[in-house]
Amino acid sequence: MHNNITKKLLNLEEFSIKKIKNLPKELQIYVNRPVSDCSCPKCYSTSIKIHDYRTQKIKDAPIRDKAVTIFYRKRRYLCKSCGKKFYESNNIVARYHRLSKRLVAYVVEQLSSMTSAKSISKSANISSNLISRLLPCLSIPRKPLPRVLCIDEFRGNSGHFKYQVLLLDGETHEIIDVLECRYKHFLCDYFKHIPESERNNVKYVVGDLWETYSDIAFTYFRKAKYIADHFHFIRYAVQAVDKIRKNVQRKLPKKERKYFKHSRHLLLSNHNKLTEKNCEDLLFILNNYSENLRIAYKQKELFCNLISSDDTYENKVAFLKDWVWQNLNSGIPELVECAKTFQHWFQAIRNSLTVPFSNGPIEGKNNKIKVLKRVTYGMKKFVDFKARILLACS
Repeated sequence: MHNNITKKLLNLEEFSIKKIKNLPKELQIYVNRPVSDCSCPKCYSTSIKIHDYRTQKIKDAPIRDKAVTIFYRKRRYLCKSCGKKFYESNNIVARYHRLSKRLVAYVVEQLSSMTSAKSISKSANISSNLISRLLPCLSIPRKPLPRVLCIDEFRGNSGHFKYQVLLLDGETHEIIDVLECRYKHFLCDYFKHIPESERNNVKYVVGDLWETYSDIAFTYFRKAKYIADHFHFIRYAVQAVDKIRKNVQRKLPKKERKYFKHSRHLLLSNHNKLTEKNCEDLLFILNNYSENLRIAYKQKELFCNLISSDDTYENKVAFLKDWVWQNLNSGIPELVECAKTFQHWFQAIRNSLTVPFSNGPIEGKNNKIKVLKRVTYGMKKFVDFKARILLACS
């Protein structure tokens, strides 16, 4: 009765437990299988006999932070008909393996968390090299290209390159693939090997204001619209205000400069999120320091309100054209530079006004990858790093 309960607790119901040794750092379990009917795998004859025994040492999943080792006394049979020698079958360990299937599943589950390989190897009582050999098997092939394809790079410092590229489904937020390099010739070689019929299924490509991604979308996704991510073009309007603020601050006396420095969060924050006291301080700064700063702040707020408004697409485009034209002719260098950038990326920005897609989900994945990189102290091999990303971020 007690033996049956122990077998259920250890999930070893197909075995007979002969002995258990509870050592300070290890739990040793000695088992064998009851004799059962089996046939020769070569000639399928049932005329067999026991040839000999062999004790196999199997590492199993830990129990209460204690390493578990199973000593399995298995039989080897001899076929009387053809002379074939073979071992009895079992469900705990694969052929030619020394790790139980449960231990492999445990390691894969741990690799899906933000844990270093060294910590996993210590808890599972296996070597770090064994985990490195296991990781390439977990690097699954890419998924089919989605309707909304988000693309962005992150600094992984893995393999032979500093930056890697992440492809994401903009609707389901699932990772499509992780690419080793962000160079244009590498991306071209990658996408041209994808069937054209699959590339034509992509309707939107979401990226930042980088020419390489725009050229890739134009060349290989002819039926898709390139969408500029909101964050990457709104920040140009915010940076224009911040540049003017810095120029004003440099010309102020020391005491006044310290006070003015605290105005940064007032000028760069959305006006709707400020308290009444903050609004009073902001109004004082805009009215008493610089006319250029006041104009730049007004233009920044107008543009942010355009992005968040529920107006029609035609009205938004008309307002955007008027906004770019006004700032091109404003005579303020920071606003002129911002307007030139918007003029260059006008089509991509205009496309973003019609759809709710952005690179927000992929930025979240990038942040998780940075945490993974920090926890693992970086990963030299890109194949291993890709496998950890797919496990941890899926």
